[in-house]
Order: sequence, then C-alpha cells, then structure tokens
Amino acid sequence: MTDKRCFTRRQALKIAGSTGLALAAPSIVHAQSSSATGWGWPQPYDRVSRKSLDWLSSKGWLPLSVGFFADLPGYSGAYAVVRDLDLLGKRGLQAKFTSFLSGPPILEAFIGGQTQATGYGDLPFWTTVARGNPAIAYGMTAVNYEAATLVRHDSKLNSMADIKQQSEPVVIGTLLGSFLEFYISAAAEQLGLEQGKHYRLAGMTLREAQFLPKGVDAVVSYDPFVSVMLDRKVGRKIDDAFPYYFNKGYDFVRKEIHENAPDVVQALADALLEATLYTRLEVDKAVAMYHSDTRVATAYSRELFLDQTRKYVTLYKPTYRYMHGEFWAKQDVVVAKSQFQKNRMPRELTEAEMRSAFAPDYMKTALGKAGFAIPAQPVFLPAQWAGTVGRPSYPPYMNFSSMKAPQVFPESGDLVRPWTFGGKTYQPS
Repeated sequence: MTDKRCFTRRQALKIAGSTGLALAAPSIVHAQSSSATGWGWPQPYDRVSRKSLDWLSSKGWLPLSVGFFADLPGYSGAYAVVRDLDLLGKRGLQAKFTSFLSGPPILEAFIGGQTQATGYGDLPFWTTVARGNPAIAYGMTAVNYEAATLVRHDSKLNSMADIKQQSEPVVIGTLLGSFLEFYISAAAEQLGLEQGKHYRLAGMTLREAQFLPKGVDAVVSYDPFVSVMLDRKVGRKIDDAFPYYFNKGYDFVRKEIHENAPDVVQALADALLEATLYTRLEVDKAVAMYHSDTRVATAYSRELFLDQTRKYVTLYKPTYRYMHGEFWAKQDVVVAKSQFQKNRMPRELTEAEMRSAFAPDYMKTALGKAGFAIPAQPVFLPAQWAGTVGRPSYPPYMNFSSMKAPQVFPESGDLVRPWTFGGKTYQPS
C-alpha cells in the first residue's frame, strides 16, 4: 500500500522553507567569514596543476567534457550549478557540459571518449566496468531515488502481494536491464511470486511507461516519472522499492584521469560538493539553472524540479555524497549478480572488483576542505539500523517517504572545524 507518510508536492515545498532552516543545530553564531563563499566553501580555490592540464591536453581532453542527465534533478542538478557558476573554471579547469535525455547516450559518449566525466545509475556504471571500459567512481550522485509500482485507478491490485491471487499472469512494464528489474525480482522473492506463473515483464522505456499503455497491468518506474504519473493521476502507487534496494548513482571519470591527473578528479569532487552546498542555500536559483534546458523546461514544471531537488538533494546532510565503498559493494554485488543471471550484464563482478572501482578519498578530501567529518555510515541509516546490506527486505531507514523534515545539519559530530553558511558560523561540537 502507498505509504501515507510520503511527501506530497505541497508538503515538500513547505518543508524547511529554503532548506536553510534545516541547519537549526546548536551552535555559536558569528558574522559571515570573508574566507569562504556564502554557501560555505573555503577560499581561495585549489587549482589544477599545469602538469595535469598538459596531460589532459595531450589526450585531447581539454576542455574536459562532462555529460549529465537533463531531466533527473537529484542525479544531475549539481552539474548545472557547476556549469553556471563555473566552479571548475575557478579551479583552473576548463570544461564543457553536455546534457542527455536518456541513459544509453550518456554511456555511449563516455565509453567512446566524447565525455570524460559523468554521473549515472549504479547498474549502468557496473555494466561499463564489466565490459572492460576503464571507469572510477569517486562520489554519490544521489541516494534513495524513488522507484515504485503503479497501476490504473480501477485495477484490482492494491499491493504487490495481490499479484499472486490473479487468475492470469500480471504484465508489468519496465525498463529491462535497469535496477527496476532487480527491484521486481527482489520483491517477488520476498512475496513468493514466480515469473511466468504470477507475472511477466514487458520491456519499455520509462517515457512509454508513464502513460500506463494498453497491454500492461502495471508499470515500475522511478522519479521524476513516478511523480508525473501521480500528479497527472495517470495511475496510483501500490508499492515502492525502499524495502528492497538502495537506489543510487555514482559520479565517475575515466580511469586514466584518476591514474594520471588525480587533481582533476579532486576538482570535480570539490565542485560537486560545493554545488550541493550552494543548492542548500539558494535552492530556487539552483533549480532555475537546471530547469533552463529548453528540452525539459517545456516538459516539466520548475515546481516539479524543485520538489525533486528537495526530495533528493537537500533532504540529507551534504555528506551523503561520500561513498562508503564496502557498504555499496555489498549492495551492488547482489544486484549485478541478479542481472548477470538474467543475461543483462556481460560477466559477473566480484565484491573485490567493485571496491577497486571506488575511489572514496576524493570526496573524503572534499569534505575535509569544507570542514565536515566523514560519516561513519551512509547518512540515511539510523544509528542502530538492524538490517544487513545486500539482504533485503530492509528494516526502515531514512528516505523522503519516512522523513517529516530534512536532516539537521550540522549536528554534533558533523564538523571538524568552524563552518560558515548563510551568514552564520557553526562550531564543532
């Protein structure tokens, strides 16, 4: 059943006003420091070395080409801020940005060398690695993006468990090869549903799925398509993926850059964290930057993108961008194995291989520059969370459906030195 605690768009827009209210932690307040931006990034900027710039130039990768989604604000909103505020240029790194309206072209451009840095979902990243394409992930784009099952308003289905009671297999439309397929199989395993007997899958794009086309009884999709379908009353939600899967994406670069020009990767990590802080302070301006793409501005309202930004960018502490490699490898090895068994991946990856494709020290360094402590575990997990990553179903954890307000930041233990944000300085405690 639909969780009645889920944000409505109206609730999401009200929560914490401009998200700065979420910073109401005990602290000593001082005047704005002149050694940091208004959103808390220290000045002056660290600059990329001449040696690294020359190396990029020798590869034909200067300016650095960055690709990102045009219509997934939680995954990609920070890239628009980095672009419009020239946060790479201020670090001495010339860059150009290309937005894409679907996932395959993002990977094609990265694999083909047309882009050297990008952000995308976990399975596409691992598919890239499994195919032998050199890639290193250095941070999290977003975590706990909603994925959900939707049906028509007159459907007999009110939960995934109801699928077992139908006289004919329920036809579920979804994007095959994506984490959505894993969510379906994980839910089916928990509920005793058999593919072919109780349900069967129909492959389609998410743009097709958002209309709940004839020939399917249900669709499984992710945001913003889920929000669009609910807002337009195309269908109703009967289940979501939160108990089965931590949906997320990674920021990643070509491995050669990591090996030969690590300060370029550091500049990317710094810029994306800074863009996240800017979004916390100036959420309306940040959303306007992202919504400016003419291809999506006419398809989605700015209000929707604001809602998505609040659900996936400013909901958690900014330290959500740190990548806990062991945790995510344990999650992803299960997902990748499931997809390999479905012939969706070219080979099975081991947990050790996955950990070797993570480079969390870049975001660790970025957090240190900002004055933030490294979180001991992903910020969305309760302190005494009883679940085991990689073994769903999961006990409750923090996501927009279960949270009444954004996480407070900073709290005790979040800072390693004073941090200035929006004219106030917060002291470590």
